[in-house]
Amino acid sequence: MRTETARNAVTYTPYGMLAILWLVGWTLRVPILTAPPLATNIANSFGLGEASIGALTMLPIVAVAFGAIPAAWIITKFGLRVAIVGGLICAGAASVGRGQVPSAELLFFASVIMGLGIAVCQTALPLATRTWTPTHLALGSTVYLNGMMAGELSAAGLTRPIILPLANFDWRIALILWAVPILIVAILVLLSRPANTDDSSNLPDRQNPSPVTSIPSLRDRHVWQYGILLGSSVLAFFIINAYSGSVLKARGESEALSALLLAYNTTPLLASLCLLLVPHWIGKRAPIAISGIATVIGLSGFIIFDSWLSWMSALVVGYAATIKTILLVSLPPKIAKGTAVTRLSAGMTLIGFSLAFIIPLIGGWIADTTGTVVIALYPALAFLIIGLSALGRHSEYQNYK
Repeated sequence: MRTETARNAVTYTPYGMLAILWLVGWTLRVPILTAPPLATNIANSFGLGEASIGALTMLPIVAVAFGAIPAAWIITKFGLRVAIVGGLICAGAASVGRGQVPSAELLFFASVIMGLGIAVCQTALPLATRTWTPTHLALGSTVYLNGMMAGELSAAGLTRPIILPLANFDWRIALILWAVPILIVAILVLLSRPANTDDSSNLPDRQNPSPVTSIPSLRDRHVWQYGILLGSSVLAFFIINAYSGSVLKARGESEALSALLLAYNTTPLLASLCLLLVPHWIGKRAPIAISGIATVIGLSGFIIFDSWLSWMSALVVGYAATIKTILLVSLPPKIAKGTAVTRLSAGMTLIGFSLAFIIPLIGGWIADTTGTVVIALYPALAFLIIGLSALGRHSEYQNYK
């Protein structure tokens, strides 16, 4: 009987929780990626410059970065479900707030609050994968990351052709419309009941580890190694989303922006589908190295060329950066257990997303100073090249404790 039960536990596929993981993943990118398609509308309302436009997209990213450490504490203190539901409600409410603010300062503030809510959910998902789909770790990771990629495509590809007309071409109403499904997903998570209840991290109680044990140490070299790798992939993807409108406008190619954003934000979905077929790549060095090199080549092409060759180079960046991001975000539940999953995930997020915010901001400042938009991409390219040094020497990444 015990052998048969164990066999069923191994073969059982938790479709319900996989669907929940996908939906939560979807919500983590929708509120962030609604900004690039609406950037010109928002900029016209508040008179924003290039650096401010870049910050509008990247500010939630830095909030995700600095929210990772308190998120790790919240997850261990209150449990996965409460943390994820609370994070979704925070992100959804702040997204509504962004559509109501009267000034650019309050817009940026609401973006930070939204990023903090996303930080809680994003930090919780690796542990949720290990807890809710313990016999399907690779599948759970790729499923929720596929949801994130689908969220990017939804926000970038549907905002201008569908959501904006529904909002009577008012960007404020468009932001509110995108917040509705986020709140619906929060309700679904609250009502969900994972089949696996063995892991005490689902509920806060006295038997849970101290929340302090989930806080990452910045003296941990693995946190820096994986954080730099994650930062280079996140930076590569978001830098083109943030500045493609300005770059294409400077080249006289503005008519291609909508199609480019749609195609560009389709590449993550394709990349995530690819990884569903090869989940054994998770934990290996070679796929991360190859995708990192391809990202450098793609961003170089987007900077150097123009017209269709530049656009194709951007698609290479989107696809390769997503492969690298998925492999890195999936790493903690693969090489760690228990609170170590949250600790490593939070540390990677803090370092990686901080770098992904600071570097585009520097690029935007240089572009504003020189009056040459494409220069905004140069610091990102330099960091991508330097980041390759963090790949390490082992063919497979070692267990983390």
